[in-house]
Amino acid sequence: MPKRALIERRPWLLASMACAVAWVVLHSGTTPGAYLLVLKAAPLLLLAVYAVLRHRGNDTRSLAGMLALEGLGSALLDYAPLIALNLLLVGYLIGLGLFLLHRRAVMDSGRRASALALTLGTPLLCFFAADRAGVGVPLFLGLALGGMAAAAWISTFPRSRVGLGAALIVAGNVLGIAAMGAIESGSATVAALAAWPLFYIGNLVLATG
Repeated sequence: MPKRALIERRPWLLASMACAVAWVVLHSGTTPGAYLLVLKAAPLLLLAVYAVLRHRGNDTRSLAGMLALEGLGSALLDYAPLIALNLLLVGYLIGLGLFLLHRRAVMDSGRRASALALTLGTPLLCFFAADRAGVGVPLFLGLALGGMAAAAWISTFPRSRVGLGAALIVAGNVLGIAAMGAIESGSATVAALAAWPLFYIGNLVLATG
């Protein structure tokens, strides 16, 4: 991409990061819930705009769709969990389809093993995290999330960016599920503090990769 074009799109990226930092700083304060909902969705919605403007084509539209649904899903999770989980599910399925279109024709054993671990390990981690927190999370959400991350890992996109980003998204989701019980009881945990930043950073790394 020409350097000038990248510079023109950079404000969307910077705005996304600024909103992400603002949410982390303000979410535990006295800011009204409606503002926090918008502020939590904004970082990924702005990343979606950045993705669409950065490149043209069906691939970037699919990526933007995944990012937008993740943003809306994560923002609604505390207010309308069923709607939020379905938004996240559709978003991960879109990502799964995108990365499968760009899967590598030839893969080494290490990459295959990592993809298998993500595919099978993610739903198990989601299940154990939900069970420990005493909340219900559909198993198929974990399957879609793990499938998306595995497909990103074996895709032709840079593994150090796209694959790593997808793995961080998995980590953020698992920690978020584990923290749901603590959030409902009002107690702060390391998982609760780390979940959303990991989720956002994963999407940021993936979108820019």
